[in-house]
Amino acid sequence: MTTSTTPKSSNIPPAPKLKQVVLWIGANSGGISKTTTAISLGYEMARRGFKVAIIDIDTNVSMPTFCNLPIHLPADQTMAWVFDENFNGEWPLFTPEWGAPSKKGQLQVCLGGGTHMIETGLKLSYRSRREYALADLLKDYPLPHDFVIVDCPASLGNLSDVALTASTHLLLPMDVTSKTLAGSDVLLNWIRTTVRRLRLDPEPKILGALPTLYNQKEWAQREFMETLPQTLARQNVHCYAPVRYTPEFKNASIAGVPLQVYRPKSKFWRDFLPICDDLQAILK
Repeated sequence: MTTSTTPKSSNIPPAPKLKQVVLWIGANSGGISKTTTAISLGYEMARRGFKVAIIDIDTNVSMPTFCNLPIHLPADQTMAWVFDENFNGEWPLFTPEWGAPSKKGQLQVCLGGGTHMIETGLKLSYRSRREYALADLLKDYPLPHDFVIVDCPASLGNLSDVALTASTHLLLPMDVTSKTLAGSDVLLNWIRTTVRRLRLDPEPKILGALPTLYNQKEWAQREFMETLPQTLARQNVHCYAPVRYTPEFKNASIAGVPLQVYRPKSKFWRDFLPICDDLQAILK
């Protein structure tokens, strides 16, 4: 690592603080397109000229598949090394082939490593300041990116704690089923309880809830979507328009590219654009 020193002079203004958005994408259930959301948002924001990093702390291996990157990696090439107490600040970042969609923008990924993250989650239980592990790392060894996405596991354990504490904003993907409201109540209660318990200041802001896998042809889903925005509004949570279901997202993930690359003319990836507009407004 290179180091630099700044002359001590009252005539030199302090360097401007990097305005960085850290977006927590989490849920308390699996299979609701968290990784699809992370990839779609990350690619679009990089296309708009921002430097984007995705931190993968999920315990599955969806992220490397979506990025066409190696699935089985040694621990020192994953987030397990970042959480290691001997970490030296060298983030193991990978750049997918499609990771530089514009002259200024770039997307890089720090992979979770599957079983490595399971072991890391267990080790965090015995660590001092465990909830602040990621926040401390981002402070001590800051990433030089404008926008950091944290792709969380589908459970509310140690890893979700450390991701929440490090985040500035939260996005809550949710499926469009009858179980969604009960699950969202549990998730929102956990978020607010954790924020109070850890006395986070400033508190991370809930950017909104994002219904996913929406099939407009199903009557039950149409009925549910008519009431979901009002229900969430009573809890002061904005509800984005749903991301429509299409097998194109799965096909793109198998190909190891975002849907924007796999099928640029597809109308479905555009469902993420309102979120990107909000993120861009925050970063600007």
